Amino acid sequence: MKPTAGLIKGLLKYLVAVALLAFVVAMHWKALKELFSRDPEPIYFVATLGLMVVVIGLQYLRWFLLVRALDLPFTLAYGLRLGLVGTFYNMFLPGGIGGDFVKAYLIAKGQPARRAAAVSTVIADRLLGLFGLILYVAVVGGLCWANGDQRIEAKFALKAIVSVCIVLATGFVVGYTFLNAVPAAVGERLRRFNGTLGEMWDAARRYRERPGTILICVGVSALAHMGLVMSFYVAVLVFPPIPELIATLPEVFIVAPIGFIAQALIPLPGGLGAAELTFGGLYELLRGPEGNAVGLAGRLTLRVAEWVIGLVGYVAYLRTKSEIPAEAEVSAEPVAA
Repeated sequence: MKPTAGLIKGLLKYLVAVALLAFVVAMHWKALKELFSRDPEPIYFVATLGLMVVVIGLQYLRWFLLVRALDLPFTLAYGLRLGLVGTFYNMFLPGGIGGDFVKAYLIAKGQPARRAAAVSTVIADRLLGLFGLILYVAVVGGLCWANGDQRIEAKFALKAIVSVCIVLATGFVVGYTFLNAVPAAVGERLRRFNGTLGEMWDAARRYRERPGTILICVGVSALAHMGLVMSFYVAVLVFPPIPELIATLPEVFIVAPIGFIAQALIPLPGGLGAAELTFGGLYELLRGPEGNAVGLAGRLTLRVAEWVIGLVGYVAYLRTKSEIPAEAEVSAEPVAA
């Protein structure tokens, strides 16, 4: 694709995102205006920022563990710097995975001998993140449903979401469990067809041989997703609605991960517009039409917190960019035991 065509396509995505956000806000402007006219609670916005910082830090830690599991030379400080620029691009590039492409490019550049393996760590990190969100809904929603939670029992859509997540989470676990049962000939065919695919397949097999690391990463993901869901829950309270419209924590734990998954998959800058539409719709499932504006306001508030963190992180990355080792220096770092 020519640079001009790529630029036009990117600009069109931004225009679509802004137009969609404007449409969603206009649809619920009366209720939003009433919410935003209330005295804000700054302490909740500070809490939202703090939770998001912890969430992003845990995500960086998960990626670092996945890189080290493949015995790639990598330091926590280097991973932090690449993570900062990845977070910035995740917030502002089209789609919620734009930053992953940037991280993949930078880490591959620093691992010239094992570029495909380096890129596979970013893919594995994204898959573990999605799996963690799905597992969270399956476990929390499943337990609430099994305990006879009336709010779930009364909502067919919530029961459907929980059921689908249970099926998907089970599929993830079964696929990982039987990964080593795939004949070695498959890897050989991949290598003959494409060396990069073969190296990525080897990386996947290696992760299967290190279940301890994967379990730790799942645990880190669980903590990160708990913080992510809590950040949305607290963001709703920055402009507090009437108590009857505030969803309970179990309800938020079921629907919020679905919103974050949709945000990551929709190819708009940071999921702008689409995320607000999704979270408003999910909150409407919980509290009816009046709840839509509450979910929308909470997601808008969380969006502001994300932008603040993304911009601060990018400035920090630029200030430490000169400290990032050249690819020869990175690849020459000794691998810790």
